[in-house]
Amino acid sequence: MKVDETPARSTEPAEPATRADPPPAARGGRLAAGTLVNVAMVVLIVYLVLVPLVILLYSSLKASTTQLPFQVSGFSFTNFVNVFESSHFASVAGNTALYVVGSLLVALVLSMCLAYLMERTDIPGRRFLAPMALAPMAVPVTVMAIAWALVANPVNGPLAVAVREVFGVDIDIYSLPGMILVMGIFGVPSMYLTIAPAFARLNPELEEAAAAVGAPLRRRLRLIVFPLVMPAVSAAAMLLVVVALEGFAIPAILGLPKQIFVFSSQIQYYVQPPTGLPNYGQASSYGVLLLAVSLVMLLVYRRRTRDAHRFRVVSGKGYRQTRTELGRWRIPVFVVVCVYLAVGIALPILTLVWTSFSPFVRPVSLSGLGSLTLSNYSTVFTAPGMGHILLNTAEVVLLTATVATAISAWLAMSASRRRFPGSTFLFEATFLVFGIPSVVLGFAILFLYIFFPVPPIYGTVWIIIVALVARYLPRGSRMVQTAMLQLDDGLVEAAQVTGARPFTVTRTVLLPLLSPALRKCWLWIFAQALGELPIALVLTSPDNRTLVVELWSIFTSSGDYPTASALAVLLLVVSTVAVWSVNRRGAMEES
Repeated sequence: MKVDETPARSTEPAEPATRADPPPAARGGRLAAGTLVNVAMVVLIVYLVLVPLVILLYSSLKASTTQLPFQVSGFSFTNFVNVFESSHFASVAGNTALYVVGSLLVALVLSMCLAYLMERTDIPGRRFLAPMALAPMAVPVTVMAIAWALVANPVNGPLAVAVREVFGVDIDIYSLPGMILVMGIFGVPSMYLTIAPAFARLNPELEEAAAAVGAPLRRRLRLIVFPLVMPAVSAAAMLLVVVALEGFAIPAILGLPKQIFVFSSQIQYYVQPPTGLPNYGQASSYGVLLLAVSLVMLLVYRRRTRDAHRFRVVSGKGYRQTRTELGRWRIPVFVVVCVYLAVGIALPILTLVWTSFSPFVRPVSLSGLGSLTLSNYSTVFTAPGMGHILLNTAEVVLLTATVATAISAWLAMSASRRRFPGSTFLFEATFLVFGIPSVVLGFAILFLYIFFPVPPIYGTVWIIIVALVARYLPRGSRMVQTAMLQLDDGLVEAAQVTGARPFTVTRTVLLPLLSPALRKCWLWIFAQALGELPIALVLTSPDNRTLVVELWSIFTSSGDYPTASALAVLLLVVSTVAVWSVNRRGAMEES
């Protein structure tokens, strides 16, 4: 009998087919390509972050005056000796200290009062007042300084005229108190955004217990509320100190007309003096001193934010938010806040817009409505070379936002996923750029490309883009990292189980999930790059001139305030749209 030797069919279900492992050669090629990309990005980030610091330190140790640092042989501390022995140093240091401390006090008082009123009380109109308090975020600092120069100048500024006629007091925005006031108001939004969440998270049971034993509101604020929000307040204060130290536009526009110098304006004055030759040695030494102070403030800021967990008082499901009743003070407090918003924010912007439509500088009045004109805007758009300036500006802001966002995303993902040894250290190293003031970073990049003209980008828009990417890299990478921390690791692990390569995981999983944060990062960098004056001013040339440099030139050199106002309004509109888009997307994501 013949036996059938064909194998019997199994009745069990077949195992699903698995993806075949790629051959060793393909795996090795992908690994080498990934390693090459990582090495290239590490070199690029080190170049953007550490090279400017090295150039700055190198320049400060060269006894140069009108010579470039690389044209001087040997090293010495001559620059620092000359700085400390100069009688001018005491004046600059004193002005800087008064400017920073005064601006901090103004911003601190305003932001804490606004944050407490909006988050802890029943003040009417919070949905309107809170966004208005953050309005200066949408105003480039150069535009803000020009707006205040128009509204409070002692000759025909509407605010100065009104104060003189009503109170008999003369005010002059071109002074150290004027600089302090404008910087303080400009710093309110950043401090408010840091302090307001701390007020919102406070457990009201602590205040209610104190109120139950008869403690008045003043005592509850002093003994309970303020001590619990101190970590957030001190962190915001340290960050504002750094911003005030590095800020250039406000001291330059409001201080230089009266020869009032702070560190940042003094550095720019040495690099680009209105007459005579530059003094690179003095500029470098002032830059190192300013960098040292900024880094100390940043270290304090990091420590305060790291220890903030010790002050947490919100926990469990029993938390509920209640608001303190202002009672008969409800309407008076509302009026005071509205007056601040009207005088401190709305009036300068209204004056700027009014001047942009006026044939000459004059106070806002009903009688002037009939002579309003669009000629200033026509002058802006028909000015010789304006087309080239607009093209330069578009290239700078678009490429800066795109390149900085791309590098920030790679840096944040590498640090969060620990893709290679040292990725976390590299991410933290970018924090050093926070301490480099814009004007210092600008002339460090200037020295670098004068001495090492590879690639040959000196005098082009690319040198500005390189400096701006370096400036915004730490901020952008931390914005993306915050979104990375909110992602569940299981999503990536599930993709890896299926055999997806790292590049595929990034493209199909991480980037789609991070797209809201990346859009927000891109728009934020776009708005900031649009109004960045000191870097563009130090690196400017006839071929890479941008709108903010043109605005500076028209306002300070030409003295054509109506045309400068028209250009400032255009910058303000574009910046406002970008910031509004960021806030709108953030609100949509939270809803």
